[in-house]
Amino acid sequence: MFFEEYEKFTNADKEEFAHVVNTLMLKSFILRETYDRHLKMMKSNRDYSFCERNIDLIREYLGYSGWLIEKDSRLGVISINNEYQENHIRLDFLTSIMVYGLRYLYECAREEEQMTTEVFTNATELLKVLVEKGLVRLDKKPSAVSMASCYRFLENHNIINRVAGEFRDRTFTFYILPSILYVIDMDKINAIFDEIAQYGVDEAF
Repeated sequence: MFFEEYEKFTNADKEEFAHVVNTLMLKSFILRETYDRHLKMMKSNRDYSFCERNIDLIREYLGYSGWLIEKDSRLGVISINNEYQENHIRLDFLTSIMVYGLRYLYECAREEEQMTTEVFTNATELLKVLVEKGLVRLDKKPSAVSMASCYRFLENHNIINRVAGEFRDRTFTFYILPSILYVIDMDKINAIFDEIAQYGVDEAF
């Protein structure tokens, strides 16, 4: 079935198929909309459109090696996961608490606006949340270099979209993408707080 349908593709479609599959394998998420820094606006993502049109074929192809693909049409997220649990990335502590802060900001914005997909924010707002939640001490904040590394990782995995500024800047602005809802579960969040309660922020870092 797969090979019969695949052979109906044009050469351009075959290239796009390979590109989309590799993007999913590398980033885990493809979003319906992404921020275009040249146009300075969110725009439709052609990778998402292609994947949506051909999701059954992509699902069959990935299924041969144990990969599962899911589409959330409401949020505009296509994601993959491995049924053998072989694609999980272990986040370091700083990235984990940043993800928690991003999810908190995302959930708050969705509550206020009733429904939204992307949430615009900045590095200062995220740091403020981390301090307020006791995840970061005001007198011992993570270095700009450390946070920049985390931001770069999150953008590389389609969890945030940079809008303006450099990752190391406090004025760095970005969109939190709906893929944030797939990154960390409540068990992980509770584990973070348990670790801080037991060892304190300094030891946890």
